[in-house]
Amino acid sequence: MLVCTSNVPCFSQTNAEFLCNSASNNFFAGNYSAAVTNLTAEIGLNPGDYNAYLHRGMSKFWLHDYAGSIADYNKAIQLNSKCGGFYCNRGQSKFALNDMAGALADYNKAIELDPNIAIAYFNRGQLKYYADKNFTGAIADYTKAIELHTDAQEDDIFFARANAKMQLKDFAGAIADFTKTIELNPNHDLARTNLVVAQKSLHASEIK
Repeated sequence: MLVCTSNVPCFSQTNAEFLCNSASNNFFAGNYSAAVTNLTAEIGLNPGDYNAYLHRGMSKFWLHDYAGSIADYNKAIQLNSKCGGFYCNRGQSKFALNDMAGALADYNKAIELDPNIAIAYFNRGQLKYYADKNFTGAIADYTKAIELHTDAQEDDIFFARANAKMQLKDFAGAIADFTKTIELNPNHDLARTNLVVAQKSLHASEIK
């Protein structure tokens, strides 16, 4: 999940605008290599365009060039240090490179700059879950993300919170979240499987 995925803003020259639009079309079509090519040319025309660095970094992320994406996010932040989304995206690349301390610092900075950035809470929750095994902290971040989130991937957040609740043996809470996941995404087969496990675990705990 990445933030700042709106259409690439365009500036000044007509050629740059064309390249910007081409990059946007290529990015959303999944043609990330072509988007990188477009954005590199656009940066040559507008070297101060932090959005071009942002979107090139996002394209590189999807190409699994995490170090390259971090370099572009660094440049975007150098040009505009007040956008929380830039730090959140950089944190995802650092997470992919197993730089957990760096990722956590970026998620914290994203939230400091924009307390309403749901994806930063979700990503920080994922870090707490997988890297720190801090399931209580993860649940707190997932809950905040759910409060703020409104897009079609909200089922992922409920699913993540359900799994964290399973780790804490809060089976009733996990059942509620797996059920909500399925309500939001009826094709979420793993949630259906985990729901059965949670129901059996709750039943077993009640008969001890």
